[in-house]
Amino acid sequence: MTTIRGDRPRPAIPTAVAARAVAAAVLAAVVTFALDHGAPAAFGLIVLGGYLVLQAVVLAACSPGLARTRAGRGLVLVRALVSLAGGVVALAGSGAGLDLLRPLEALVFLALGALEIVGGLLRAERAELSGDAVVVGGLQVLVGVLLVVLNPDALFAVGVLSAWGALVAVYLGISAVNLRRRGVRA
Repeated sequence: MTTIRGDRPRPAIPTAVAARAVAAAVLAAVVTFALDHGAPAAFGLIVLGGYLVLQAVVLAACSPGLARTRAGRGLVLVRALVSLAGGVVALAGSGAGLDLLRPLEALVFLALGALEIVGGLLRAERAELSGDAVVVGGLQVLVGVLLVVLNPDALFAVGVLSAWGALVAVYLGISAVNLRRRGVRA
């Protein structure tokens, strides 16, 4: 950890990126290794909600490491709030089934992806992370579009969520290792 202005700690950039990778890996692992998918829509809502809440915490805690400017940190915090709101809705509505899972997952992923792409294109986040923001945001938008356009099945919605988590975990994990190897700190 490095510090800025006095004694406020700021996570190093590779640590912030690695935290996002771990959250995505947890999502993929939970879906992949769950023993019972008896009620896939309810399971999907619980997993989606848990991931979105975890992501909100990671984004809020790591916003200084992910964004250099006040506007960039604000954009990361807006993503954290959208994620938290989506997570709370998913967890509260876990009994609603497919009627909530697909539209909520699509809406949240489209919104988060668009916000992340905007942050990357405007370089509101750290310059070292702008390419990652566009790629991860693009994958989120792709998940949202797939959920709107393709198969209205709960297993598909949960499977796409898991695949997205696995791809993002690997991508951000590699990014974190490369940033650490290059000595990027704050």
